[in-house]
Amino acid sequence: MRLFYEYLSGIVPLLLALFSIQVEAGVALLYHHVDDKTPAITSISPSQFDRHLAIIEEEGFSVVPLTTLVTNSLAGHGDAKEVSITFDDAYISIYREAYPRLRSRDWPFTIFVSPAMVSDTNPYYLSWDQIREMSHNGASIQNHGLTHTHMVRRLEGETAEAWKARMTREINDAAGALTDAGFSASQFAYPYGEYNPELLQLVRSLDLQGFGQQSGAIGPESDTGILPRFPLAGVYVGEAAFRDKLRSLAMPVVHPDIDPLIENDLRPPLLLAFIDPAFDSRRLTCYGPGGLMEINRSEPGKVSVTPVRDLPVGRSRYNCTLPRGNRYYWFSQLWLRKKSDGSWYPEP
Repeated sequence: MRLFYEYLSGIVPLLLALFSIQVEAGVALLYHHVDDKTPAITSISPSQFDRHLAIIEEEGFSVVPLTTLVTNSLAGHGDAKEVSITFDDAYISIYREAYPRLRSRDWPFTIFVSPAMVSDTNPYYLSWDQIREMSHNGASIQNHGLTHTHMVRRLEGETAEAWKARMTREINDAAGALTDAGFSASQFAYPYGEYNPELLQLVRSLDLQGFGQQSGAIGPESDTGILPRFPLAGVYVGEAAFRDKLRSLAMPVVHPDIDPLIENDLRPPLLLAFIDPAFDSRRLTCYGPGGLMEINRSEPGKVSVTPVRDLPVGRSRYNCTLPRGNRYYWFSQLWLRKKSDGSWYPEP
């Protein structure tokens, strides 16, 4: 019997460690406006934001700096109940509504700032003094590009080389402006969440961690050029769905190497290759244009998902989830489609 207990004392920690590796994940939340008078597509009301913060507390999550979350999640030894709060753009409601609520809880947060938008006179945007005050009380100030341009779009007649040079300036000039204001940025958020392979390579070459606007948790297999965050605005702020997002886990797949801009195939398939070929993916569910997507399992450890309807003009996503207890593995893929004449879609 003594030998049996000694065996258990050695094997149980190992089993617990193995189990923890499977469920470790870091969740980053993305907000823009915290205001009930701004466009719904990028807004959450102050009362809804209050409820989100209360749910974070109710669920027992630790709010940690984004750098800590990413480091722990990529290394595979983070807490499975860690979350980070981020804001894109420099909207004044961050200071007026979000900041007091976060400061009262002593919670860290991140603001991705486009320096050209910062203003002492524009009533819709933050000033540098407001940004500095927040940075002294828990805010990390990071790079969102200088002008918040659509980075994947080339100007008329612009060559690939000229476009890349312009995008390099967009990121580096923003970094310079942040440095001049007293901040050092090691993270970058793509405006509108739009990217392509060339931008991913550029962000990596500048030694920056890149963040998109596609859903999912961060895990060891996440691509550091396009880390996921959960966008929370409009109809996507409900309490039940928010709890599911908080509890989400990184889908255990190799991150696919995909150019989101579609050309001829208006129903592009997405191949998901699981880290463990024996992983049970039978309960995988994916949604895209038209609703529930078709799933094909042609070989062990790999699934191909295809929408039942053509992708619309603009930005769209495939969202795949797989239940694990009261939590979900989650993976999202961005797609971009131009108009039929080859021109870019306007913003709503």
